[in-house]
Amino acid sequence: MTPERRPAPLFRLLLRLFPRRFRDEHGGGMQELFETRLARARGPWRRLKVWARGLDDVARAAWAVRWGTDDITGRRRGGASTMDTLLQDFRQTLRHLARAPVFTVGAVLLLAVGIGANATVFTVVDGLLFRPPPWGDADQVVHVYQDSDDGEPNSTSFPAYRDMTEIDVFASVAAVTPNSATLDGSDGPVAVDIEYATASLLDVLGLAPARGRWFGPEHDVVGNAYAAVVSWPTWVSRFGADPDLVGSTVRLNGQPVTVVGVGPRTLPSSFPPFLNDFWLSISSTPLGGDFMVANLDRRADHWYDVRARLAEGVTPEQASAAMDALAARLATDFPEFNQGRDITVFRAADVRAHPSADGDLFAAGTLLSAVVAVVLLLACANLANLLLVRGLGRSGEMAVRRAMGAGSGRVARLFFLEALTLAVVGGGLGVLFTAWAVKVIPTLPLPDVLPGLLDLHLDARVLTYSLGLVAVTGVLFGLAPAVRAARTDVAGSLRDDRRTSSMGRGTARLRGALVAVQVAASLLLVVGTGLLVRSLTAVQTADPGVDVDRIAWVRTDLGAVVESPEELRPLLDEVQERIAALPGVTAVGATHRLPAQSGGSTTTVVEDYTPPSGTEAVELDFLAVDEAYFATVGLDVVAGRTFNDDDVPDGPTAVVVNETAARTFWGDTDVVGRRMRGQGSDRWRTVVGVVSDAPVSSLAEDIRPAFYYAESQIGGLGTPYLVVRTDGDPAALLPAVRGALTDVRSSLTVAAQGTLADHFGSTLAAPRLAATLLGAFSLLAAVLAGLGIYAVVSFSVAGRAGELGIRMALGARRERVVGMVVRDVAGTVVLGLAVGLVLAVLVGPRIADLLYGVGGLDPVAFAGSVAFIAVVAGLAAWLPARRAADTDPVEALRSA
Repeated sequence: MTPERRPAPLFRLLLRLFPRRFRDEHGGGMQELFETRLARARGPWRRLKVWARGLDDVARAAWAVRWGTDDITGRRRGGASTMDTLLQDFRQTLRHLARAPVFTVGAVLLLAVGIGANATVFTVVDGLLFRPPPWGDADQVVHVYQDSDDGEPNSTSFPAYRDMTEIDVFASVAAVTPNSATLDGSDGPVAVDIEYATASLLDVLGLAPARGRWFGPEHDVVGNAYAAVVSWPTWVSRFGADPDLVGSTVRLNGQPVTVVGVGPRTLPSSFPPFLNDFWLSISSTPLGGDFMVANLDRRADHWYDVRARLAEGVTPEQASAAMDALAARLATDFPEFNQGRDITVFRAADVRAHPSADGDLFAAGTLLSAVVAVVLLLACANLANLLLVRGLGRSGEMAVRRAMGAGSGRVARLFFLEALTLAVVGGGLGVLFTAWAVKVIPTLPLPDVLPGLLDLHLDARVLTYSLGLVAVTGVLFGLAPAVRAARTDVAGSLRDDRRTSSMGRGTARLRGALVAVQVAASLLLVVGTGLLVRSLTAVQTADPGVDVDRIAWVRTDLGAVVESPEELRPLLDEVQERIAALPGVTAVGATHRLPAQSGGSTTTVVEDYTPPSGTEAVELDFLAVDEAYFATVGLDVVAGRTFNDDDVPDGPTAVVVNETAARTFWGDTDVVGRRMRGQGSDRWRTVVGVVSDAPVSSLAEDIRPAFYYAESQIGGLGTPYLVVRTDGDPAALLPAVRGALTDVRSSLTVAAQGTLADHFGSTLAAPRLAATLLGAFSLLAAVLAGLGIYAVVSFSVAGRAGELGIRMALGARRERVVGMVVRDVAGTVVLGLAVGLVLAVLVGPRIADLLYGVGGLDPVAFAGSVAFIAVVAGLAAWLPARRAADTDPVEALRSA
């Protein structure tokens, strides 16, 4: 049975390369023959072979149209076909590369590192910054933000979200807020990422659940059943794609929650490309504590991100006008919460993570992309230098080819084929590296580098980018050798083949320029590394304000083992008494967050203080602590007192502020008796004391204003951090602390533990990783620059062997010969250093804006970087010069 022949429109389009007369006479038959061959081909490889044969015919036709041939085979008079000569040249290229295995393997590995690093960084940056959101009709989706207390778009209160749902410019509106929870698993409790979301979220995003269903309107009401939707990646990785999971229950924060569905396959979270484990309904907010429920009705709490789908025919500009009107109405109806607070609408394409973070995200992505691009540029410059050397060594061969009739184009093609072959093989290894890297990156323990795990994978965008890199790199380092080979002086090369190994002025200038580029680029990277290291040093040497070396901490869940909130305080007292009785323990305190850890903030009205934003309130970080916390961690009392037994639940609310808050709001530390209150509340909090500063959310930031609540006045701590001061090794104390917890209640578990020193160290994970990566790339760049200089000097020495031999035979000292050779390349190195220094001066301030504790023109970083590159360059030039000076003059003359 004859296979059914299918049309091949692409081949019909390619036939247009044939002359019209030939196409009219033979095109139909060729089309039919090609389609018949394609129909008979079995399997993808045979079909690929048919296409290759067809493309060969088209290539020959193109050659015939361009150059003229004797017949359709594309053969010139007495010559081979285009494809034959191309294959012949390719085989010649492979033989030449096989004869130089060290060069070939080194070049391939160099390109694999450069292309693989670029492709991997592109995968991450593309996912974070450029990949279109995985939503249906994403151009109809907008982000809606209320202003923060400083007047910038931030997040939205849940009551304001409800107001937005009544505006007819939106077809649907959804609210979502990320959080975390504890999942009870077979191997014990594990931390998971969750998002509380409204029932309208998938309507806004234009998606549908992969299995089961999404939340219904009833799930937007607190008091109804707890419901969860598991994300597709978590369903596959954690639950093995178990279809029976839908309809079953999981335990989150100790409570049973019904899984009603599996999220869309293309939606890793509401904030792609970050991964989420579960979406929880608004009815499930009690799992997060009373405050999660309370903020649903509090206009002072801005915790939700709002997405909306535009109604049919509505533009983002019209939606923005409607939100301006809503902001004005809210400012009139609720002036204390919304006076001076705008509502801003952003197109989905204009927001990646958050308006307040996108600028830094783009800057970091640009910097990282630039770093790996510079490394690849250095690799190309180095390979171009090496190929120039190989080309000079083959000058005689190229001259013979030209004399026997080979055109300059074919001679140049040999070098292009060599470059492209290396680029293709190196690019293939680079893509394999990227495929491995995108699987490894999400598993790395880097919780303080990114806010969540990333959903990374190879796709057509990454592969297309990689193919582009292969083509560009092949051209970059193959162009100069190919052009030089095409311009070879045939007569001169044949007359004196030995002189073809020396460089002409043009070639020498080109190689010098390549070396200068490498020196400049490597200096730029080393300066960046120096600035990062200086910033990291500044953070590590800054006074943390607390006793870092003597504090251990554990986090436990008291709320999971008590029946009512009234039991929390007695249980906490019992736990602290048991831990205080351990040998070596000198103090025990409790807090809801550690120093240098992100946590809660609240919109606060400060008495006698007017914020610059004009909103009459500020967003203040707070910590809920017990009375022993300050002495335990080593915070000094600057004025007034800390908490004591007088701070009872029904008494006046007492707060303690840090020195920065006292000076920011009242200009002095003598502020006992001053007051502040929550926005919308008429209950004032009285300042009873001032304590010394300590890092609030991060070590790498300026100290921010913050205040402390007495945990006894806010209902206790359900999941406290217990901080323990010891006169010994805090790490060695942790097992005893865990034992004390189980002695009090066998069901008490430790969710996390460590020392304060380790905690501070983990907060520096991001700058350490950045410094390590940039340092590795800088070292690679310096090595590449050194290799380039080494190659230039080595080739120069080889070309001047006779001259150097004569000089040494006439009595020149070795030091003089070495100095003479090094001076020849010194000008190129100095030029590269000057260019690199100018670029560093221009780029340095922009890098410094992303760092803590350094200026853009840090003299130590600049001087150290210049010295380092100068030493590398000097060593790279000295080694071949010294080797030449050690050569016997007679041998040098004989080899010349």
